[in-house]
Amino acid sequence: MVIVTGGAKGIGLAYCEALGRAGYRVAVADITDPGQVVALINDAGGEAMAVEVDVTDEAATYRMAEAVAERWGRIDGLVNNAGYFSAIEKTPFDQLDVDEWDLVFQVNVRGTWLCCRSVFPYMRDRGYGKIINTSSMTVATAVPHFLHYVASKSAIVGLTRALAREAGAYGIAVNTISPCYVPHDPAYTSRQDAAMGETIIRERCLQREMTQDDLVGTVLYLIGHGSDFVTGQNLYVNGGRAFT
Repeated sequence: MVIVTGGAKGIGLAYCEALGRAGYRVAVADITDPGQVVALINDAGGEAMAVEVDVTDEAATYRMAEAVAERWGRIDGLVNNAGYFSAIEKTPFDQLDVDEWDLVFQVNVRGTWLCCRSVFPYMRDRGYGKIINTSSMTVATAVPHFLHYVASKSAIVGLTRALAREAGAYGIAVNTISPCYVPHDPAYTSRQDAAMGETIIRERCLQREMTQDDLVGTVLYLIGHGSDFVTGQNLYVNGGRAFT
């Protein structure tokens, strides 16, 4: 079974539906009510449960893991998809608001760490687990005027590598997925325009729009047994706009 944070909409919703179709039991975790996504999965013949969670709240992340383990007796995978991006405005680094800086790191870094920590005992006791964290292609391209966001996503790459070293002794694989701009996803469309999308497409080896389905395949690979000997890696899914 797999927990997906930020699973109530956008890319997270796509992950949840795909995991359900692939036969995984899915815990749809989000700060907003994920009940509608759970209904979609269950109506399609899958098995899902809803968990409302603020990933920055330590106690809430523990309750999330406990609720899932109580229902299904195990936690096989965690997809740390929850993040803070859509409300960020382009701002020169010397004009960034300190409170916004802290909020970005609270959600993107603290939230990821807390969720990893909450599921770790269940994976450790089984001697197996898969954790997928979410970084960003902006780490490779160093997009200006998003310093706090880029820095937070850079931290995720380091967090993943260090955690892979610690968790590997217990059979737990930890990897990062780094998406690019996804048109029509709520996390992006509120702040990106058509001209930006066209520029990004021109810079790719595979010159087309990226879709949520392009990310789904990578998540299914990293969560499945086909990647059991892959850990500490950062997989860029960007159509060849940047290389690692």
